[in-house]
Amino acid sequence: MLQHRDSRCQAEVYLDNNATTAVLPCAAQAVLHHMQTCFGNPSSSHSTGIKAKVELELTRQLARQVIGASSGQIVFTSGATEGIQTSIVSALLDARSRGLHGPETLLLYGATEHKAVPESLKHWNHVLQLGATVQAIPVDSHGILDTQALTLLLPKAAMICTMAANNETGVKQDLLKLEQLIRSVNPQVRWMVDCVQALGKMSLDIANTSIDYAPFSGHKLYAPKGIGFLYVRQNTPYQPFIAGGGQESGARSGTENLPGIAALHAIFTELLKSVGSVFQSEATLWQYRQQLLSALTELFPQLVLNSDVPHIVPTTINFSVPGFLSKDILDLFDAGSIRVSAGSACSSKATGSFVLDAMGLASWRSEGAVRLSFGPAMSAAELSAACAAIRRLVPVVRNCCLVLSDAQTTSTAPMPGLSQFKYEDLCSYLLVCPQSRDAVIIDPVEPLVNRLVNLVQGQGLHLKAVLETHQHQDHPSVRLDLLNALGQPALPADTDLLGWPQGMINLQIGDYQLERLATPGHSPDGQSYLLYQHQQILGAFVGDLLLPGGFGRLDLAGADSQAFVHSLQQLKSVLHGETLLLSSHDYAQRFFTTWQLVCQEVPGLADLVSSGKLTETWQQTLQQQALSLQQQSQYQCGIVEVSYSDAKALIGPAEIAALLLHNPTLQIVDVREPHEQNAGELAPLLPANATVQHWPLSQLAWALMSGALHPSQQLLLVCRSGNRSLLAAKILNRLGFDQVYNLKGGVALLS
Repeated sequence: MLQHRDSRCQAEVYLDNNATTAVLPCAAQAVLHHMQTCFGNPSSSHSTGIKAKVELELTRQLARQVIGASSGQIVFTSGATEGIQTSIVSALLDARSRGLHGPETLLLYGATEHKAVPESLKHWNHVLQLGATVQAIPVDSHGILDTQALTLLLPKAAMICTMAANNETGVKQDLLKLEQLIRSVNPQVRWMVDCVQALGKMSLDIANTSIDYAPFSGHKLYAPKGIGFLYVRQNTPYQPFIAGGGQESGARSGTENLPGIAALHAIFTELLKSVGSVFQSEATLWQYRQQLLSALTELFPQLVLNSDVPHIVPTTINFSVPGFLSKDILDLFDAGSIRVSAGSACSSKATGSFVLDAMGLASWRSEGAVRLSFGPAMSAAELSAACAAIRRLVPVVRNCCLVLSDAQTTSTAPMPGLSQFKYEDLCSYLLVCPQSRDAVIIDPVEPLVNRLVNLVQGQGLHLKAVLETHQHQDHPSVRLDLLNALGQPALPADTDLLGWPQGMINLQIGDYQLERLATPGHSPDGQSYLLYQHQQILGAFVGDLLLPGGFGRLDLAGADSQAFVHSLQQLKSVLHGETLLLSSHDYAQRFFTTWQLVCQEVPGLADLVSSGKLTETWQQTLQQQALSLQQQSQYQCGIVEVSYSDAKALIGPAEIAALLLHNPTLQIVDVREPHEQNAGELAPLLPANATVQHWPLSQLAWALMSGALHPSQQLLLVCRSGNRSLLAAKILNRLGFDQVYNLKGGVALLS
């Protein structure tokens, strides 16, 4: 068993209420009461059933009061997605009955709509064989629907779907203005308004509008998951989505979820209270927003809001920070026990937010979008705790040089050795001697410039050179931009086009030495930089000559296949089989390779290097490579064989103590980045006899070069969620580490 949570562990601060909310105590009590005491089936005719029926109808009446629906149907559902499906099926069947079908008929939705809406429109348009055109309505830079575009589209529309408030940005639409436009242009169009993020955050007066359908969800407002309701305007076409026993007056069959409905009863009661409600006034919510923004701005002085007053509800803060991807900030916050979310799901690719893309915002804002959302029942104590938690991260981001301030000192100990920074499939490197603070940057790329500048300035590094391995054809050089950003428009020594100081054979970086080796082939100006310490080779920066899992393309202008062979021979003469090779691109999430692995993964390469001759088989291989690369939709600098092998040794949190007992020499390796390690300690979450090494994924290459990690060790890798540690396990397995365990679920399950 793991130790109980240590006093050094921080309490969780939950700021992702637009995703889901905790159940309010009064709602939880109502659920329990209607599961254990008043548990009857509302369809039963005996007293227990009658009590349940009364609860059902009382809640329906309260729902009418909360949304201002004195007329029309209130149908209890499993949640918003079911309400959306039912609305769309009803509207599309109505359209078909009126002869509206074919590509000239439009099914409209706001471009920033939750994916449940367009995906449902496409699905039911196909299933019902309507053959209509599903089309997005554009929005402006504030996220407001473009009324000019809508005016042109409406005459042909059979259905229009809009939102009351957006789940990512909090942007609210002017429903009154929309109604006037919609009904003046197309009085018969069926109009659905997604009200999921509106309840408790903005006033609604549904009955006094011509909205046809309005789905709501309970778990977005402190009720359990699995309960919601749908408003249907009086005389609006309605098709039951679920048939059966005829519950809900035939509108939605299936025994009603009475515990969930009772929870809604408790929530509605609180919403309707004039005094003493757990829900805050709108003025208070705006004050809370401002206090959270103040704390966020202390943490990130360059913070940019992606949505703002007067276009938003107060409970959503969507922001980006120059130089940061969403994942960077999420990892930092999560390590500090603050739960927020990105504009879209994170992955190894910086996919960005489709909502911010639709608003036309810059890609860095989309790829760096973070959503902080609090609930309308947030207490003053919870607000204070949230602001304090955010402010606790201020020294972390400054000490780790994620941001710089006027008060920044150079006393921070530099990150020693080699760091590998990645953006999608691009790799940049920072080599630092901690004693002399000498540094070199190799192959910088534009998205990482801000990060590199902060590290160099924040750690007081002496930059000896900014090097490139070749002139890249897939992205422009930012070497001079980086130097300008550092206030060094030119380094002391004159340099060539790739940044190497003129007249120098070797480049000394404190205890380390770089030697240059001309390696054309992929590019006529290709250079490899050999890294030595005390005359021992540690690694080689090979650009795109060789890639983890493959080699660089040879069909570009200036490429030379015979020079490629000669360059490989040159490299082989100075490398050991296990010397790490560091490339400019990593298309397969392998981070680096070795000469031995290259020979294993590229059939015939070893024979090619030995003979020095391009055989007919190799010529055919190169022709196939060129054809394949030219047919790809995205430019790549080489072909890589992607392996989907998995780390086999997964360990659950409860198994750690037993693992340590049977393997006392086991090393736990924290592969989170330094800012995460500083924001949230790992040791308090582990058994007392556990020893932890801190090797961020960005320094995994250095851990191997320096000999800190070697194949004979038993290792348990840990990260925030288990994803990066799994990746690190795969990398190490590939290098011959066969005693590597990965902690399933990561720190998230430990905490």
